[in-house]
Amino acid sequence: MTRFMKTAFAVGALLSATAEGSGPSTVTETKEIHKTHWRTRWHTHTHTHTLPTECPPSATSTTAPSSSSIPQDYWPGWSGINRMFAFGDSYSTTGFNLSLTQPNESNPLGNPEYPGYTATNGPNWVDFLTVTYNQTLLQTVNLAYGGATVDSELIAPYQPTVLSMKDQILNEFVPVYADSPDFFEWQANNTLFAIWIGINDVGNAYAQTNSSLVYPLVMAEYTSLMDTLYQNGARNFLFINVPPVNRSPLTLSAGAGAEATEATDISVWNANVTHIATNLSTVYPDATTFVFDSNSLFYEVLEEPCAYEETCPYRNTTEYCESYMNGTPEWDTFYPNCSIPVDEYFWLNSLHPTFRMMNVTAQEIARQLS
Repeated sequence: MTRFMKTAFAVGALLSATAEGSGPSTVTETKEIHKTHWRTRWHTHTHTHTLPTECPPSATSTTAPSSSSIPQDYWPGWSGINRMFAFGDSYSTTGFNLSLTQPNESNPLGNPEYPGYTATNGPNWVDFLTVTYNQTLLQTVNLAYGGATVDSELIAPYQPTVLSMKDQILNEFVPVYADSPDFFEWQANNTLFAIWIGINDVGNAYAQTNSSLVYPLVMAEYTSLMDTLYQNGARNFLFINVPPVNRSPLTLSAGAGAEATEATDISVWNANVTHIATNLSTVYPDATTFVFDSNSLFYEVLEEPCAYEETCPYRNTTEYCESYMNGTPEWDTFYPNCSIPVDEYFWLNSLHPTFRMMNVTAQEIARQLS
């Protein structure tokens, strides 16, 4: 199964989502990361929600360039990418602080010390992609923040201090990095913009009584933020869709109905992400957009861990051990009451996978970018 695609530049009708969620669902999501040894916090919501099946026109429209413009190909191939900006939530965050050390040749992620403050009990996909599956000396500014939604004013995070993707782009990237400052120089043809967002949006939207109205607004804002990145020089975009958190221990514990409903809602979100990516490269022919299907990859590993060498050590893909859930001193710590080492569990806690899944995610992203 192809999990990754470069969206076509051809003009055409955008895809429409074909599923609609209904019924009760239980969802939790990533929260702000605090570290002693990759420690995490999270919050739980239980409620009912139905997602719309497609974006409104405002969510798939931007101002097109002049018809007389000649598109330029800014995609240099994976081997030509030596800068990356990452945006998202706790599946991506490493706890980067703008006021501390910036990425450099000797420290490609800047701060904190590798692998950072992650939610995976070890490196996450940003770490692995930057230092393991890179083809050049890749330096990454990782603005992702645990608990983030697309826009906190539309779908609130677990606490008001969480930086949404809107905050990450408008309040951090644009004022600090958009002009290619001396401390982190970048160009359109050597930089990848990576976005993995939506787990919190799908989960937290259930708490809102007007969720069926606010959800299309979220997609419109998502589209607008991608346009902002483009207007500030971004040309190469990597979109990662929402993984099957309906298979997480939290949702499994809520029953088959909750799992099915959440799976449907994730499918709707992911279809809209594909719409956004396709629209971006249609409206701006010099933009290259990729959509990586983490949903299919996660499903594949959950069904057969040995589908990939990196995940073959997984022995439990449905549960987690409470003694491990806040992180452990080592990536492979073993506590006898947990029966197996922490890195042999797919799930670190009720929602976050352990680092092996992040390893194979980065590997497959790099394989397809190549």
